[in-house]
Amino acid sequence: MINCDVKKLNFLQFRLFIMLIIITTFALTSSAQAKEKYYPGELVDIGTHRLHINCIGTGSPTVIIDSGIGGFSLEWIKIQNILADNLKVCSYDRAGYGWSDPGPRPRTTARISNELRLLLVASKIPGPYVLVGHSFGGYNTRYFASKYPGLTAGLILVDSSHPEQFNTEEFKRVEKKQEERTYKNSYQVRIIQPVISDSYPAENKRIAFRLMSSMKSRSTLLNEMDNMEISAQQVAKQTNHPPYIFPVTILTRGKRVWANDERGEQREQQWLRLQNDLMNISMQSRHYIAEESGHIIHLDQPEFVSRNIMSTVLKMRSQTFEDNFHKKFNIRLSEAITAPSFEESHSFHIYYSTIFNDSSLRQNPINLVMFQTKFEYPEFNSSSYLH
Repeated sequence: MINCDVKKLNFLQFRLFIMLIIITTFALTSSAQAKEKYYPGELVDIGTHRLHINCIGTGSPTVIIDSGIGGFSLEWIKIQNILADNLKVCSYDRAGYGWSDPGPRPRTTARISNELRLLLVASKIPGPYVLVGHSFGGYNTRYFASKYPGLTAGLILVDSSHPEQFNTEEFKRVEKKQEERTYKNSYQVRIIQPVISDSYPAENKRIAFRLMSSMKSRSTLLNEMDNMEISAQQVAKQTNHPPYIFPVTILTRGKRVWANDERGEQREQQWLRLQNDLMNISMQSRHYIAEESGHIIHLDQPEFVSRNIMSTVLKMRSQTFEDNFHKKFNIRLSEAITAPSFEESHSFHIYYSTIFNDSSLRQNPINLVMFQTKFEYPEFNSSSYLH
């Protein structure tokens, strides 16, 4: 979502350049604050700084959304509105983005995930959570899920970064020599120009551009980018465990984003291989391609993302029902037939055919009743099992 350019400026030009940026940023920010006094949701103090979070809807489990580098909560509002009738959906701004205060540095996944946990506690939003992570946000949600598995009910990775990507030839970072980074009487300045996607909601483009143009947002973006490889290493270490037992959905873009040349094609192919590899992180993984989307799938195809979030939630609710049923009637999981998901059927019978051939059970009607019970589920609506 961001284009970066590098220019060499002498010392005087550098000072004038910085002063111009400060003045321009102050004017833009002041104007935005004057005209946009209202922000959705709330600012929550987590001790070192305040984080902005916006929750709408009702229903359990709560969905928590984390954006990619440079992004923030406003880009998820359409998906939140789609799901609000059946779910509580919260999007938040990482420190330095949107309406959140700047946070301590370096901005790495480990620090970000810890701040998210503090935010959820301070906001009194109980778990478990279904976590949605786009791009770099996939690092943060995976780290959180591995550190707090008891608080995680499901995971949706939206064209997520892979923790091993910097170990590949196509994406590895080349360290520049010190003399190439240092210039006598000059500074190296990276100029960040926010790019608002064409699919961004029209009514939010203006305020989004202002917030993304702020000094705190640009500075945070650069810091997250500079530390992205460290974040990848943190995720790899934290997620070095057996596959998750909760459902994971991987959503991958269908349109290319790199140049249509040999190098670009190599990156496209490696990205898809890495996306396929994400299937291995859970015992219950599903992988779908968003054919009409570039990297920002949630803006290009919000209905597609919303549908898969809801599907993951329904799968989790189905599993919760099964677990509670087994506990209530003391049925061992190995002896019970797995119930189909809500999305597959709204009513089903549990039969245990081999049981009926057991004469001892035929003499005991109670045992037969246990396996001949019909379970009815109401049709999909917000006033039934969805809450």
